[in-house]
Amino acid sequence: MTGLIAGAAAVAAAGFSARWNWWRPGVKGLSVLMYHKIGTPPKGPNLGTLWVSSEMFAKQVDYLLKHGFTPVLFRDIVAAQRGEKALPENPVLITFDDGYKNNYTEAYRILREKGAKGNIFLVYNTMEKNNEWHNPDTEPWLPMLSWAEVNEMLASGVMDMGSHTMNHANLAKIPLEKAGWEMRESKKRLEEKLGHEIPCFAYPYGSGAFVPEVRKLALEAGYLFDFSVRQGISPWPWTQDMGPVKRIFVRGDDFMLDFHLNMTRGKARF
Repeated sequence: MTGLIAGAAAVAAAGFSARWNWWRPGVKGLSVLMYHKIGTPPKGPNLGTLWVSSEMFAKQVDYLLKHGFTPVLFRDIVAAQRGEKALPENPVLITFDDGYKNNYTEAYRILREKGAKGNIFLVYNTMEKNNEWHNPDTEPWLPMLSWAEVNEMLASGVMDMGSHTMNHANLAKIPLEKAGWEMRESKKRLEEKLGHEIPCFAYPYGSGAFVPEVRKLALEAGYLFDFSVRQGISPWPWTQDMGPVKRIFVRGDDFMLDFHLNMTRGKARF
């Protein structure tokens, strides 16, 4: 009987270790959290892992502040990269891909209430529209941010903005000429619309981040930082020859243990 209990305990421990990467060594550097949608998903088919509830997001922000992490803006890492000021000891970039309206109604509200900061990668041609790159039969369309909301968030100092192409293009699956235009044009138009430099870019779907020809076009477009969806924490100081900045995908089905391991190990699961 004792042997059976010991065997069951060993199996449980192995399963725990496989699901949660507690055994990985601690990692320091620039932590970049990747979110998409904050709030309650609509009825019907949806990419559930891309939705983080408002309650869980608030808990995660509380964790960061309690454990000595300092949420920073894109402009802060750019200033540090240019030698204008240093980053705090444990910097974290809270980023949101695509620019959903719930980034304003939920995420911005929570960050503002808690004295934290975040950053949004905008898809230029879907502003004030819907997430039209999705098939509405399999993923309900959602309202995107308005320019008035973006300007309010920028003026508050709570949010900063980056580029996510003109049309949420899959950059590795379109001609290079078109991919280059998607990156150059979105940077140009965002700068004209918002009146300041847009030095940060995220690859939609993560596609093209590790395709040398595509990444070369992103850097030639003038982006100082380019962000992938590869899981992990990037070294700081970071240089472009290290490859695109890694990010930590925060899943809607994560527990707080996942979040803790992501922040300390760079990865919570296989």
